[in-house]
Amino acid sequence: MVKKLLIAFGVLAAVILVGAAAAGVMIYLTVDKAFIAAKMSQALNRQVSIGDIDAGIFSVVSGIDIKNVAISNFKTPEALAGLQGKPVTGDLFAAVEALRFKVKILPLFKRQVELKELVLYSPVINLVRNKQGILNIDDLMKSKKPADGKEPAPQEPARPISADLLPVAMAVGEIGMKNGTINYHDDGVGQKIQIYKLTTLLRDIRIDPQALEQKNEIRLQIGMGVKTIGALKTGSVESFDVTIDAAGKVIPFDVKTRLLDPEVFLHVAVPDGEITGLQIFNAFASMPVLGDYLGRHLAFLKEKQQWKGAKQNSLDLRYMASQVDVKNGRLDLQDAGLSFDGSMNLNTQAVDMNLGVVLAKQINDAARASLAKQIEAAIQNPEVRKYADSGKLADLAMQPLFNKDGQIDLKAKIGGTTQKPEVQLTRPQLGSLGKFVKDNAGGLALEAGKGAAKKLLREDQQKLLEDVGGLLKK
Repeated sequence: MVKKLLIAFGVLAAVILVGAAAAGVMIYLTVDKAFIAAKMSQALNRQVSIGDIDAGIFSVVSGIDIKNVAISNFKTPEALAGLQGKPVTGDLFAAVEALRFKVKILPLFKRQVELKELVLYSPVINLVRNKQGILNIDDLMKSKKPADGKEPAPQEPARPISADLLPVAMAVGEIGMKNGTINYHDDGVGQKIQIYKLTTLLRDIRIDPQALEQKNEIRLQIGMGVKTIGALKTGSVESFDVTIDAAGKVIPFDVKTRLLDPEVFLHVAVPDGEITGLQIFNAFASMPVLGDYLGRHLAFLKEKQQWKGAKQNSLDLRYMASQVDVKNGRLDLQDAGLSFDGSMNLNTQAVDMNLGVVLAKQINDAARASLAKQIEAAIQNPEVRKYADSGKLADLAMQPLFNKDGQIDLKAKIGGTTQKPEVQLTRPQLGSLGKFVKDNAGGLALEAGKGAAKKLLREDQQKLLEDVGGLLKK
């Protein structure tokens, strides 16, 4: 029995070795940089050059490395014919420092695909939208004309992708890119955005159509910086430069329908950032009632916001079907702490958010002094102004603004869209400053007037008694 097992294992090992060797020989004989570049060029309608391909007989085990890949923008067949074998210069669409590909051999014999690694290293991609609104990858996303030049027949709408279309169970160790750069330039509106130090990795991919409830998950890791090059002409913000570190998971298929309908859960940290002209901040700071009470002390929200090394600045995000739900949002700035939660639709840009703003304590005294001046200027009656204490009125007016920790604490509801947000103050409930002065200044002045009258009466009485005493002495 033992001998038969040893023979069986030996035969299996031999089959695996022969299969790996055969695959290695095929790769060694067919994987040539000129061959690969020509095939890529034909498929992409772009000039492609490859610096080197590290592929040997054992590449199926050790992996294939393709180095220094450069891809041009669209070229006509005539232009490609003249550029064949030449390096890509100038008109660069994408460049990749290295691409590494590794696959496990043994699972292939069980009708399973286990990819160890498929990673792009230091890719640089240049996306350009011209003044006519055409993106330089539009040709890659449209159906090509057949060889006879005739327009293709109308195609039926694409069928939803089902898990049942997967021929085998999939297991992938790591796929994505590391240290990438994406440059986006919109010539139509003159806007430039850059994504830098981009690392996006899908890890531990386990998808099995035969056991979808148990194996239907992808671990996701994202790290990047995003910044504007110059001020934006349109949108919900003028400029920004933020770093993002995110980790979470993707559930690619709906278990009930078995259709591809990704659901994403991420914890997103924003440790470093700089934002100018965020429309939601502008709308909040421009609310008339808050302008009356806090005035310039909210103006910082309209200015550049900066933070660095703030690991607590983060949010929990769920995405599905263009809907983004946010929980536990926190952003600590120099002059205020912000909390937020709610939802946004990426297609319509509709916003339904709750926003909390807690101002730093050092603002209190300056805000009170400014409000006292506002109140004094609002009192029209000179007699009332004579007796009303604007400082006490300011204290009274600010009482609803404070939380239990003695900080100005504001809550608001954000609706509308990201470009035109609508802000409604929900805490505290404030009337206009003019109404507050009308309702409170007169009463305070009357009390002050009564006190002054009593004081005068006592002084007159005292003087009268002194005069009578002098007469009696005489």
